[in-house]
Amino acid sequence: MKPLTKPIVCCGFTPCVQRILEFKKIEKGMVNRACNVTVGIGGKGANTARMVRQLGGHPVLIGFVGGANGELLERMLDAEEVGYRHVIVAGETRICQTLVEAGNPETTELVEEMPPLSPDNWAHMMKLFESLDLKEAVVPISGKLPAGAPVDAYAQICRLVHEQGGRVVIDAPGEPLLLALEHEPVIVKINDVELLATMGGDDLMGACRNMLKLGAQAVLITRGGKSAFFVDASRALELFPPKIAAVNPVGSGDAVTAGLAVALSTGVAMEPAL
Repeated sequence: MKPLTKPIVCCGFTPCVQRILEFKKIEKGMVNRACNVTVGIGGKGANTARMVRQLGGHPVLIGFVGGANGELLERMLDAEEVGYRHVIVAGETRICQTLVEAGNPETTELVEEMPPLSPDNWAHMMKLFESLDLKEAVVPISGKLPAGAPVDAYAQICRLVHEQGGRVVIDAPGEPLLLALEHEPVIVKINDVELLATMGGDDLMGACRNMLKLGAQAVLITRGGKSAFFVDASRALELFPPKIAAVNPVGSGDAVTAGLAVALSTGVAMEPAL
């Protein structure tokens, strides 16, 4: 395994300040007092970057931030030694809240939407990307596009990365994903529900094969705590995740993306990487 020398460029265009509120019991329609509150970094791309750092990699998080919440987010990224390049936008970086109830494995998410981008925000983002050295870089792209971004935003990034000889791991559904496939992402990481919603029908393997025909080099389908499936042009594998007692499942899929990105950066073959 070669050492990690190139940055892993993590695209997370809708980061947030994540508040985790813990309760002994949550009662709808009543006053609920949290017994513990944790404030941290959130958003799919930011989660991926944090996991890359914890795995010994050198992430660079690319995204949009604004206001006092954006400044707080950058201070927390600095504290965790996660590198970043941000485009500053009007309005506040969003706050998202996770409600955790003692003894209950399910969590409740209260999610703010990011304020819409202005017409020139995405142009500034593409100028930032064009300034990066993407040769041999691994570029995880995670999450939904912010309002105001062009629907082919991910395709634009995939094209830049592909032309420079980098590799994209994309975790996003819908039309932005479909438009990006012609630029041959090395892995599409997607859950089963999003895959079928994106490709149509109810046949997971058929949907994977169609995605390969459109340009994806491989597809990894996650299904929460159930087995996952990996499909490329030559094989189909079923993967069994370890059984754990989950405290808070938020970010677990992003950790999978980070693990794949680090493995690709260090030259690990696909099966041990998975």
